[in-house]
Amino acid sequence: MSNALSRSSSPVLLRPKRSLGGLYPDVVVEESHEDALQITEHPVEQGAAINDHAWLKPATVTIRGGTSDAGDDAGSGERRSVAFYEKLRELQAKREPFELVTGKRLYRNMLLESLTAVTDQASEHVLLFTAVCREIVVVATQTTSVPPRSRHANPGKTGGVNDAGQKQPRRSVLREGLG
Repeated sequence: MSNALSRSSSPVLLRPKRSLGGLYPDVVVEESHEDALQITEHPVEQGAAINDHAWLKPATVTIRGGTSDAGDDAGSGERRSVAFYEKLRELQAKREPFELVTGKRLYRNMLLESLTAVTDQASEHVLLFTAVCREIVVVATQTTSVPPRSRHANPGKTGGVNDAGQKQPRRSVLREGLG
């Protein structure tokens, strides 16, 4: 470590506060990040499988966090824990991509796939939640028009496919030694 870093009393990197679509829980207990690769498998002769392609699957992040009723109320007498839970549910119901800020990285285009909240006698005035967020892949599509077949340069070669019925395989017969 360099001398400049070891003498510094302030953090070297500033992390933004953790948030789910602009919602800031009081505490984040755990974040679980999953980045996976999908690898194709195609069986070939004698049971062997070949792999010829791979792609990244959408990222998934599971967050365990909480909000307490301690401190200021949410306005109009509503408890903070209840208000935060309702805001999480609204975020999920919107089905619109949002940004997720964690301690490790910033995710864009996330959706709140599942939300779990558990309440018992010890956690009546606290929201303890588990949020599973999944990245969505946004693509842009284009539409093109193809000129009619009559305007093609060589319509015989670019024409449609015709059903020619079933064909019998041809056999080559070697005529060595006959005759």
